[in-house]
Amino acid sequence: MLAWLAARLVVLTALAMTKFVADNARGDQGVRLQTTDLLGWDAGWYKTIAEAGYSGAGDESRRFFPLLPALVRVLSHLPGAGDHVGIVLLLVVNLCALGFALALVRLARVEGLGSDTTFRLIWFSALAPPAFVLVMGYSEALAGLLAVAVFLGARSRRWELAAAAALLGGLCRPLGVLLAVPVAVEAARGLPLPGLRRLGPPPQAVVGRARRATSAGGIGIGGRDLLRRLVAVLAAPAGAAIYVIWSARTYGDGLAPFTLQRDAARHGSTGNPLSVLWHAARGTFSGELGTGLHVPWLLLALLALVVMARRLPVSYVLWSALVLAAVLTGSNLDSAERYVYGAFPFLLVAALVTARREVFTFALVTSTAAMTLYATLAFTLSYVP
Repeated sequence: MLAWLAARLVVLTALAMTKFVADNARGDQGVRLQTTDLLGWDAGWYKTIAEAGYSGAGDESRRFFPLLPALVRVLSHLPGAGDHVGIVLLLVVNLCALGFALALVRLARVEGLGSDTTFRLIWFSALAPPAFVLVMGYSEALAGLLAVAVFLGARSRRWELAAAAALLGGLCRPLGVLLAVPVAVEAARGLPLPGLRRLGPPPQAVVGRARRATSAGGIGIGGRDLLRRLVAVLAAPAGAAIYVIWSARTYGDGLAPFTLQRDAARHGSTGNPLSVLWHAARGTFSGELGTGLHVPWLLLALLALVVMARRLPVSYVLWSALVLAAVLTGSNLDSAERYVYGAFPFLLVAALVTARREVFTFALVTSTAAMTLYATLAFTLSYVP
């Protein structure tokens, strides 16, 4: 709760500071600084979709997947909430952010992480530089909660939980479909097939339960268990397919939710990751500082991926690598930090490598300062969150 409250204090302070500067700093001709608020950028799209549907929000709105606006639309029908859709959206997102942190704590316990590591994980999840969108009306909090639930279900062999969360994850964001990969890896563990032993064992808690079941006369993997695993693997693509099929039947273009993102002003067309990074870095010296700011974070993410491969199970590594590849193969790196933050194993790496107290303190202070800066730039329309 302290970490959750601290993040909201940081973001609201940045917003108040932005409003103060905008109200008191005018140009020579009285031009006021343009700003936005917690319902700006993508949050405005989600609010409009929840209020008026995709038809009322316009064709461009279909690049936003339906789970968050649908949830807000349902809740806005509660007595007294109909005229406050924006407030409902912010309440849903901020409660999901708290749920995301709590789910991370549970997953850390399943993975056998100590209390000190879990403590650091909580604070990094709240105060990572892109985490200010968990205070705004963005879908990251809901998507993060669902992603952690998928891993919780798959790693603890609760396939029904993994399937339900993956289905909703596929309906939440375009990258949600990638959750099928870690679920497939976890579903393959324990199957009597050559080569699968290289995937390693499940968490110790799961191994202990399996041994107790065996000693009590339990059975191994049967047909029903295989079916549960298969359903969990297919759940995320099924969730995305529901939206694609609806889009095709309603608008005649099922792939629009994905193709609209290929516009140069959004994620852009597919490009060579090295060329994308080099072009972004050169932008720092040609007046495009905002573009160049993405490069250090992406290089740090690549380094973290190497550490992850040595410290975390392969399912975490594959999913994070796919998310990072999706970011780096787009010609436009806007929102790159937010997309990488959506792969929560990077937060686990941050918690693991900052075991020394002074390192953790420095990293958290730096992260909080960066979060304040990025939130302020986003509220002044100088950075695309």
